[in-house]
Amino acid sequence: MDRLTSMTVFAKVATARSFSGAARELGISQATASKHVQTLEDWLGTRLLHRTTRRVSLTDAGESFFVQCSRILEDLEAARYSVRPQAPIRGSMRIVAPIAFGSTRLGSLLADFLRQHSELSLSVELSNRWVDVIEEGYDLAIRMGPIVGEGLVAFRLMPVNYVLCAAPGYLARHGTPTSPADLARHLCIVGTRAPGTVWRFTGPDGETEVAIFGRLQVTNPMLRRAAARAGAGVMRCTDYLVEDDIAAGRLVRLLEQYSLGSEVLYAVCPADRATTPKIRSLVSHLTLHLADGGTGGRKSAASSWPDSQLAC
Repeated sequence: MDRLTSMTVFAKVATARSFSGAARELGISQATASKHVQTLEDWLGTRLLHRTTRRVSLTDAGESFFVQCSRILEDLEAARYSVRPQAPIRGSMRIVAPIAFGSTRLGSLLADFLRQHSELSLSVELSNRWVDVIEEGYDLAIRMGPIVGEGLVAFRLMPVNYVLCAAPGYLARHGTPTSPADLARHLCIVGTRAPGTVWRFTGPDGETEVAIFGRLQVTNPMLRRAAARAGAGVMRCTDYLVEDDIAAGRLVRLLEQYSLGSEVLYAVCPADRATTPKIRSLVSHLTLHLADGGTGGRKSAASSWPDSQLAC
């Protein structure tokens, strides 16, 4: 039991990257937390953490042990939950999500989830890089499809459509495009460092492509949105990024009779953790509130779980 306690403390320190933060969450002293980790390192015969006065980071051995330690603690929690289904869900989760989605949609959903599960803690990273969920020790990654990766399970969360928009001030100065071809004469904000990019449209006359040479090239979607609000040009982006701006009149949707393509947003987790109580609960929560793009469609969490699963 002492060893399991030490593993729990280590996992909390590794997640928080802080002895003081982990100690606060666990309700113990910082000295006790440090002693638990030191005892674990002595037992393993290797150093798990790099400690400095400013930060704590995992060693290579610590990274490997953290993944295995987390799985052991999750299995223990799942066993407890199997005999007491109404028991509170405990532990911690590491989540990674795209910057735009995380900044616009995820905060309120996670706040609501934490209110329902007071003994659970979350560590969330926003990044557009393609993470290796298993190797990097994430419990859940939210990402656009198609989903690839051995040993992963994916759950469909919501459809995502792409839209075209610009600020009213920009349109007053440059005019409103009425066809995709008009965009060749407009200032465009693009998200690539390539010399040029192509925007594809499907409309009344079929499919068409327009070569876009944007003067402003920005990789961060939040900065692209800010530039569009300020009147820098026409932007192509996901619908959820600008839905509030369009509703408030800060941005105007353009060429609505044309489709700019769509994707699906998934929650991805290691297959061997997919049935753990905390992952099941979070995926069900996200699915419940994001079904049909978050437009008010609701399915029960229980029914959405098996229907939306994809093995990879």
